[in-house]
Amino acid sequence: MEKDILLKRLLRTSLFLSFLLLFVVAIMSPRVAFASGETFPAGHWAYDVIEQLVVRGHLKSLNDAARPFERVDVARALLESDKTEIKDRQTLWLFLKLEDELDTELGWLRDEVFPASAVKVAVRLEEAMNKTENTNYSPKFRGRGRLAFYFGEDFVIYNASVLQQKNFYDAITQTRTYGSSTGYTEQAFAAYHGKLLRVKIGRDYLDWGYGRNSLIVGKNAGSLDQIFLQLNTKPVRFTYFTAMLDPWNSTTNVLAPGTPSTSVSIYDKINRYFTAERLDLNLFDSNVRLGIWQGVVYGGKNQPIDFRFANPFLIYYGEEFNKSTEVNPLVGADLSVFPYEGLNVYASLVIDDWQMDNKSQQDLEPNEWGGIIGVRASNVLRGFDIYGTDAFIEFSKVTNRTYNQRTGFAYQKMLFGNNPIAHPLGTDFQSVEMGVSHWLYKELRLSASFKMIDKGEGNLQVWTEPWMDTTATGAYKYNLKDGYDESSPTGVVERTRALTIGAFYQPNSSINAELDFTTVWRRNVGHVAGVTDKEFQVFLRVMVELQPVFNLF
Repeated sequence: MEKDILLKRLLRTSLFLSFLLLFVVAIMSPRVAFASGETFPAGHWAYDVIEQLVVRGHLKSLNDAARPFERVDVARALLESDKTEIKDRQTLWLFLKLEDELDTELGWLRDEVFPASAVKVAVRLEEAMNKTENTNYSPKFRGRGRLAFYFGEDFVIYNASVLQQKNFYDAITQTRTYGSSTGYTEQAFAAYHGKLLRVKIGRDYLDWGYGRNSLIVGKNAGSLDQIFLQLNTKPVRFTYFTAMLDPWNSTTNVLAPGTPSTSVSIYDKINRYFTAERLDLNLFDSNVRLGIWQGVVYGGKNQPIDFRFANPFLIYYGEEFNKSTEVNPLVGADLSVFPYEGLNVYASLVIDDWQMDNKSQQDLEPNEWGGIIGVRASNVLRGFDIYGTDAFIEFSKVTNRTYNQRTGFAYQKMLFGNNPIAHPLGTDFQSVEMGVSHWLYKELRLSASFKMIDKGEGNLQVWTEPWMDTTATGAYKYNLKDGYDESSPTGVVERTRALTIGAFYQPNSSINAELDFTTVWRRNVGHVAGVTDKEFQVFLRVMVELQPVFNLF
């Protein structure tokens, strides 16, 4: 126990000294026009606008494989863009929206004059109403406050906290109700942002890959407490993080946050960690983007960070195999290709477990993998002299037990709280999503989307091993010669179809409103054959955001 406490103290001390060293080096080194480290939060409207501009062939300097985007990075990409040859006003509208949002950062970059110290105080007020089969159409308030301290070009200390009404439409973050409200810290970090090196310590979102959802770590998991490192050049980028997940209760094998604090000793907690890194290549003027990555979930009773698996240059599968260490490693790759302006084809692959042997009964376990392939296109009606219409289609599939872990090592599941860390559908599914949007005016975008989800009986809460089943005599039902096979998705498949018609209104960067009408059809509800359901949903959100910046010195 004393050894564990000493290791934790040494780790905290080393992290503090490392960040202090970066601060001193930055102060003493020559100044360059690279600033801040403040990121766009998950769900910000800017992500959709950035994606549309990227498909149109703009903002090529952005690292769109490893989000969140930093505000100054987007501002710099705007300044580097050549808008003189843009023929349609709808694309110019997109630029103007981002320029309005990033007016402060653009001013810093244009003038190459950064305040020695500045503070940004921002407030986002949000009123949302949602009508489903199980909820009443009643308004819910959500406030988000942001406080950012800037120190010259390279440092920021940032906090974003949320206060919202009880039962707000927020399924990601686990909170306790105080009175009629809940609250939590959404983002809180200190960041150094240099030309080649970026370091962040604290809480922030992560969202990797090119698809609408991620196969390794996505925004739907919520923000993670992490140490983040990025080496950044135009042709090659290396990104790394190690994060602490929520602890589990080792005595009951349930998540610790759901257990009364009076009944669980601190010595019964299983600490959980998640580390991943990716290497991205930008080829042919960023028209071909290739990324490879690996990740690992590990932990143990009162375990501190394992420096083997916090090592960004270690091959986790090899370490697991050679040392017979029980961890949950994954590997994968992302590819994004722009064959010509206005068209983007992308794909992602994850491999969780792949059977290479056929020597024991355990080797009958099916391969665990997932994949995404999609197409995005901009100005799809330009042949009819109609601009501002974008479309996409994406297919996703994840086989059963991917991201899961067998009994006894359930703490290595790819879960954060009750949320999947990677794809929001978890495991054992396939889906197709398609949609189209059109900017009718600079302030108004109309959209329609259709989603088809086939969800099998597998989930991340339960682990099954049917290949280990035995007969009444004790013999295995399945043998190595004939093998074991199962459908994908498995069992009685719940089939969901959803059609959404929506509108997004934004008179300026400080005000926006969103209205969605969705019809949902379900078959085999709850994985019971023949049970059907139909539901009509309405979602309305109005948001106001103010973010003044004050120079202190």
